[in-house]
Amino acid sequence: MSLRSEESLLVKEKAKLEAKLAKLQKSNPKAKLPEKENIRFEEITNLLKKKIISVTMTQSLVNHIDELVKDRVGRSRAQLIEDSVRWFLDFTVFRWNERGIYVNTSRSAFESEAMSSLFFSKLTPTDQYELGKTAGSQAPVGDVVRLFHGVDPTDAGSRELVLRLLQDNGWGSISHNESGLIVIGSPFYPAPFIRGYLESLLKVTLDVVETNVKENVALQIAK
Repeated sequence: MSLRSEESLLVKEKAKLEAKLAKLQKSNPKAKLPEKENIRFEEITNLLKKKIISVTMTQSLVNHIDELVKDRVGRSRAQLIEDSVRWFLDFTVFRWNERGIYVNTSRSAFESEAMSSLFFSKLTPTDQYELGKTAGSQAPVGDVVRLFHGVDPTDAGSRELVLRLLQDNGWGSISHNESGLIVIGSPFYPAPFIRGYLESLLKVTLDVVETNVKENVALQIAK
């Protein structure tokens, strides 16, 4: 696929909008295009200001990009390709290899739940709790909350943010109410580890709450 062809289409579309605007302004010099068309006109103008390069792709990939544009995931082929390159650089995809996925200074690894369970099964509940305490004191999510969100993860007002970030990172389905009850559905880690981790990260004391459903972990923040 050549982005030159898309550039040509954008030029034609812009010319049509310019012609329509000129026609409107004949009777009213202050006339403007309808809102949607005006937004599209500005988008095209900005796109044409950028340097156009040629890219060769398979037809199946082009079709998939077009489907994303149709679903409004992106405004155009060019914008999706530009975003893809930006993510490639931001997440240092060029460093990914068979030894792991590296994002800047962090190395990400995919681990099955069975493998995680096997590891923790060799530890006593007390060992799991202490491991969680250590992990929580060094939690990267704490840095994210402080550096990128500008808040203290130990503040009560930041708990919802911290728990949402943990949920987004696959810890389980996490809910939290005003009374300080934290419930993790389908948790990836065992309860003692989670308790130690959250106590260290949030600087709170947590009590385990008994549940009838084994797939849930419930923790109450002690007052």
